[in-house]
Amino acid sequence: MTKEVKKSLLKAQQGELDAVVLYRKLAGMIKNEEYKEKFLQVAADEGKHASILKEYTGEVLTPKNRKANLIATMYKVLGAKFTMKLLSNGELKSIDAYAPLVSEFPNIQTIMDDELKHSKVATDYLNSL
Repeated sequence: MTKEVKKSLLKAQQGELDAVVLYRKLAGMIKNEEYKEKFLQVAADEGKHASILKEYTGEVLTPKNRKANLIATMYKVLGAKFTMKLLSNGELKSIDAYAPLVSEFPNIQTIMDDELKHSKVATDYLNSL
């Protein structure tokens, strides 16, 4: 694996770990029990993604709270609709970032499939508001 590819995988791994914290925090802010559970499931999925990526990188990373705190603040200040749209778009962008890696790392397809589902959860919650 090239240094550039490993760097991409490490960035993705960190992003997935950070997303675990983000979605757990978000679930704690949501009053709708159905979506609270859905966001907790998304957090669990993101943890699985980080584990898949760890198998490729061989690196142990720790989650950072910065992104979760930013999203929580946005949720409070700018509202759920703005934040959910941002999260949905972010999930879709991650698919684009993963696409070039699939041929070399086939398990990344599972991650991409889940990210599409996560985008739908955020969009569905947005539409339920």
